[in-house]
Amino acid sequence: MQDVLLVLETSCVQSSVAAWSGESLLCLAAWRAERNHSSAIFKAVRQVLDALEGRRLKEIVVGSGPGAYSGIRVALAVADGLSLVHGSRVAAFSSWNGLGLHHGEACVMSDARRGGWTWGRLENGVLTDVPAVLPAEQARVSVAECMGKGVPVFSTETADHLAAREMSGIVPVYPSAEALGAVWLSLAEARREELLESPAEPLYVRAPHITRAKRPAWAVKA
Repeated sequence: MQDVLLVLETSCVQSSVAAWSGESLLCLAAWRAERNHSSAIFKAVRQVLDALEGRRLKEIVVGSGPGAYSGIRVALAVADGLSLVHGSRVAAFSSWNGLGLHHGEACVMSDARRGGWTWGRLENGVLTDVPAVLPAEQARVSVAECMGKGVPVFSTETADHLAAREMSGIVPVYPSAEALGAVWLSLAEARREELLESPAEPLYVRAPHITRAKRPAWAVKA
């Protein structure tokens, strides 16, 4: 039997898990996560593992975002646990490579909160560089420039979310484990090896925001 690749994609509300045997999709499970990735991912992973039927789980690829930090961390924790049991190698691979966009040039954006928008560019479905964070007004200018050139702009946010933030003309799209696995398998072996050798961690687009306590941690409220 051929070795298996397991792919976990939990960076958005539409989450999924897929297993590949060689270049053939073996199993796919999807669910709508909202904010409960940890309560749903184990059932989906169990479903996929049951489909292995004795095959060796050789590699695990986790969609590293940009996206929901908690969802990505849960998937990485699951991947770490499985790797200890099965002796698998783990790699983090940007979720935006799994959007299923294979028609030349495209741009992708998502809400980075605090007035910023994460912005990236794809070539034939593959992210060309680490996404940047743009102020909202600059993001709107970039959207207009792309549309003026005939370059489509997609977002992992919902249509309602985009409309509420006055981002118009953008097409909502979500990454999937199936599409992410297909792109992973299309990479050159040297590139896959490079990612497998790198630390598997979320794709951080900027430093975390830390809110300082109003009083010292040791202070007792009267």
